[in-house]
Amino acid sequence: MLRALAVVVGEGPAARVRGAFAATAGTAVLEAVGLAMLVPLVTDLLAERFPRVWLWTALLVVIVAASIVVQTIVNARRRAVTSAAVSVLQRKVTDHATTLPLGWFGPANQDRLTRLLSDAADALSLTINGVVSINLRAVALGAALWIVLAIVDLPTALVGAVGLAFVALLYRLAVRMLRGATVTGDAASDRINGQLVEFAQNQPVLRAHGRVGDANTELVDALVQVRKGASAYFRGAIVGVSAFVVGCAFFSTAVLLVAVTRAEDGATTTAAAVCVVLFSALLVDALAALGRSGSVIWAAERTLGEVEELLATPPLAVPSPPHAPPRDSSLTFDDVSFGYTRERAVLDSVSLHVPAGTTCAVVGPSGSGKTTLARLVARFWDVDAGSVCLGDVDVRDMSSDDLMSRISMVFQDVYLFDGTIRENVLVADPAADDDALARAARHARVDEIVARLPDGWDTRVGEHGAALSGGERQRVSLARAFLSDAPVVLLDEPTSALDGDSEAAVQAAIDELTRGRTVLMIAHRLGTVAGADLICFVESGRVAESGTHDALLAADGRYAAFWREQEQARTWRIGNGSAQVAG
Repeated sequence: MLRALAVVVGEGPAARVRGAFAATAGTAVLEAVGLAMLVPLVTDLLAERFPRVWLWTALLVVIVAASIVVQTIVNARRRAVTSAAVSVLQRKVTDHATTLPLGWFGPANQDRLTRLLSDAADALSLTINGVVSINLRAVALGAALWIVLAIVDLPTALVGAVGLAFVALLYRLAVRMLRGATVTGDAASDRINGQLVEFAQNQPVLRAHGRVGDANTELVDALVQVRKGASAYFRGAIVGVSAFVVGCAFFSTAVLLVAVTRAEDGATTTAAAVCVVLFSALLVDALAALGRSGSVIWAAERTLGEVEELLATPPLAVPSPPHAPPRDSSLTFDDVSFGYTRERAVLDSVSLHVPAGTTCAVVGPSGSGKTTLARLVARFWDVDAGSVCLGDVDVRDMSSDDLMSRISMVFQDVYLFDGTIRENVLVADPAADDDALARAARHARVDEIVARLPDGWDTRVGEHGAALSGGERQRVSLARAFLSDAPVVLLDEPTSALDGDSEAAVQAAIDELTRGRTVLMIAHRLGTVAGADLICFVESGRVAESGTHDALLAADGRYAAFWREQEQARTWRIGNGSAQVAG
């Protein structure tokens, strides 16, 4: 556990934690010294040597009082250094996350990062500061008590050592069983989570086609696996705990029988036998602490393993030294190839030039690589081969801040922070004055939203912007783009999921935003691209053809066929029980 912590937070913070834990073990030893005073105290008490009893009692009180004071100081110190170590862990995770490619921040990794920075970090702090310290105290106290036991009656202590070895073996077997069952259960839980989401999403389609039974098949299979995983876990838990309890009972019984037998034979005193039994009971209590916390410590080790894996994720390459500013805002894709995995290429030798101040619309079937082109410009990922240039500079030779200052992105999925409308727009330029904010709001039609809300600019949008409609969230995103005033605009069909009224307002704002700027527009509906300076039809990761709208229609190639398909789909309507083309 501590070795894993040192790997993640570094040797300095981990060394301070180890020092605090050493002090915790020291307090346990001091506590054992106090308990050792019970041997002469009980001996003199049974022999009615009362003056000596008072002496041992006073010494015991002093040691116990000192132990309490030292333990209080050590506990405070341990909490402080543990919290500091976990803070270092959170800071390292946060700092590393800011260096990762934007494409890394998919839904799964976002959830993972959130969990590691909040819930997992809190659980780790509680585990290290609570569970691990309790276990260390139990081990130190147990070892010290066994030494006291050996001093009082060595034969009984040797029998106890055999019992302790037996208990330790059972403990290891129980932990191994629980770990294996936990891995199985976690895998089943991950599967059921995905199946539940898919089950819910598929309901409208499956019910509409009368295939409700089919929707349950994979979900039922996943539930069966979860039940099997849970059964395996509880079997392991029951067997492991039962074996551990039996081992502790074996240890206590063996020590008790040996102590009583030796006392009856006169090999040891009654007082010593009483103390031996007492110490063995305390040893069992220390063992129980270990048994209760093994799975918790293992979960913390897994969390540290996740943090280590995250920190090992390669960061986005940083240019050194920074390159000179680009000469203009043109975009050039030069023989670009890229794949999210090595097994499958998304883009294959794509070459494309978008002159400064012009609009290039990228169209094509789903999965052809359109969105990937825009994301490579913003360095969500870096190309596998070729280059993407802004002006005459490869984007990989630009610092992240420099590149982002020259690019505005307006995508379908808009993320708004749980703050006010003002705060969400000012993300683009926190230093913007009220006049600049008002201009951006006017161009993006956000002023209409602000005007009708009771709290105006101070209206809170809720988590992910839930208090606003899709069109309103998109307008806030456009206001950010206006405020950043970047020369390059990346659009990924921001109107595709909007109703007619919202689409008209957002499209008007987009027309205003793109005027005079270099625009790379990813289009799914071809009606929005007819006026583009250049249209590129992408298919299977390659540029199949390019040109103006009229030239591509005249060429009667893939773009023209795609255009006719969409026009035909747009004009279909339902009437008199059959599909008809609107006249």
